[in-house]
Amino acid sequence: MQPLPKTSVFQSLISDMEAEVSIKMAFFNWNESYSVHVTEIDRQHKHLLGMLNALHEIMGRGGDPQEITKLAEDLLSYTEYHFAAEEKLMAQAGYPGLAQHSEKHRAMTSETRRLLEASRRGGATVSMQLMQFLKGWLAKHIGETDRDYMPDMRRAGIGY
Repeated sequence: MQPLPKTSVFQSLISDMEAEVSIKMAFFNWNESYSVHVTEIDRQHKHLLGMLNALHEIMGRGGDPQEITKLAEDLLSYTEYHFAAEEKLMAQAGYPGLAQHSEKHRAMTSETRRLLEASRRGGATVSMQLMQFLKGWLAKHIGETDRDYMPDMRRAGIGY
């Protein structure tokens, strides 16, 4: 096997590869399989994942507990905003599963509040439980449950 050439282009590629390797993987990556084909809802879902990733990153570097709590509270507030916006669009679309979907939103919000309060009292272990709960719940909800309203949204002309 011949040695690789030592050109400035090659060195540049190596430097770029090394820089990519040093970039941390996100806790929860968006991919198009999560799209519900409603621009505003997809934007909100991406924002939720970004907030979750930021929370994970801060926790991973041993961030200040008050900073972690504040970001978790902001994430919960944004989640509630998102749920209200999503439910409004489902109502406009005449989605027949709105009541059940809304109940899932309320259950998630309630569990998040419970874990957030426990995290305030109990520290990192509960905080990681909160992170795992949010990641699992959002992956299932965005990737599966939210898909149920897509045909109704499409029929109502909501989406792209």
